[in-house]
Amino acid sequence: MLDRLMRFTAALREAGVGVSPAEVADACRAALATGVNDREALRAALRATMVKSVSSRQAFDLLFEIFFPLAPLRADDRISDDELSEEVLAALIEEEEDRLPGLVGEAVERFAGISPGRPVSSAYYSYRTARAMDLDGLKRALVEALAETGDGPEVRREATRRMGQVSRLIDREVLSRLVAERGAEEMATALSIKLPEDVEIMHASSEELRSLRETVAPLAAKLVATLERRHRAKREGPLDFRATIRESLSTGGVPVNPITKRKRPERPEVVLITDISGSVASFARFTLQLLYTLSNELRGLRSFAFIDEVDEVTGVFNTGMDVEAVLREIAHSAKVVGTAGHSDYGSIFRSFDRRYSDSLGRRTTLIVCGDARSNYHDPGLDAFKRIAGSVKATYWLNPEPEGYWDTGDSMMAVFAPYCTAATEVRTLRQLHTFISEVL
Repeated sequence: MLDRLMRFTAALREAGVGVSPAEVADACRAALATGVNDREALRAALRATMVKSVSSRQAFDLLFEIFFPLAPLRADDRISDDELSEEVLAALIEEEEDRLPGLVGEAVERFAGISPGRPVSSAYYSYRTARAMDLDGLKRALVEALAETGDGPEVRREATRRMGQVSRLIDREVLSRLVAERGAEEMATALSIKLPEDVEIMHASSEELRSLRETVAPLAAKLVATLERRHRAKREGPLDFRATIRESLSTGGVPVNPITKRKRPERPEVVLITDISGSVASFARFTLQLLYTLSNELRGLRSFAFIDEVDEVTGVFNTGMDVEAVLREIAHSAKVVGTAGHSDYGSIFRSFDRRYSDSLGRRTTLIVCGDARSNYHDPGLDAFKRIAGSVKATYWLNPEPEGYWDTGDSMMAVFAPYCTAATEVRTLRQLHTFISEVL
């Protein structure tokens, strides 16, 4: 048990879940208290001692299924395929939750076709099982059966919920068989489990994007707390000599309590210019979403969006709308498309220099978000040099891997020398690091 728990801990750390030695010790004591016979109690105990954030929970649950799998279940293998489908439908109608796992286990045994040594993903075996079981047909039959006791959308929602249970059972049964065949470590590596904040935004699946959206709000709250702590720490100014001498009179002239001058913390004035063209749309969405949440903390934040024309979108942030409405308003109302409709950095830098140079100053931090791919247009370097030279610092956040910079139509090498720093930012964790360390 201890060996398995240590391997489980290593897999969690590999996935990005921070587990300290003290938490491992707590987990060992919790496992001893619950024992291994009650699997759900063990899951709850380990989760309570090893998981510190909501975003880590999905990775924990999946790795728990890998390292502490249920034994594969099977129903009576003497029934025919048609009878098996009928039994599954009956169990769904009657909500026989104790009987359903055995039926699904038998279906996986018959239909998945898991072969030792084949380098095939679990998703493929789940798909083969679902297709053989005809889950769409089962859902239609379930809706018809439930319609006798209800009607309309509620019946369809209930049918969807119960069929979702079948899909999850299929995935679990496939996974338990693959773990038994390949080993827990190999399966954990093959599934490439990542936390939402470590997913590459530009290549995220629709499900991963949903997880990312749920992660942005707590991530922003953490950033706000970090920035506030930093501002409080900066309030201590230089030594106030006169006040210290006066204070020392009460202690015989010994300056026991040095007095420092209070100073107002300087919050950054931030100007954000972000590419929202199709190639980086997902990245731009999360940059705007995060900075929208931080807008109250970042004094003087002004935001601009562009494709081949640039437009200010700061006013949209101040309308009181929720973040989803703000992003929709930017997409529909901002005048970011010029003549070509494709990224043209030279055009937007010249336009920005001409129209918005008054938004910049010596206390301004300028952030440019984009892949620097200008579709072989003139990069407008003279305009960018004037913009970068008029501010305190210029940071370029590029959502492409650094190895892709300066390939094809990328102009990163042209812009980078005039930036304070050019940084690869492909994930929310990297974006979090940049904002917490730079702003």
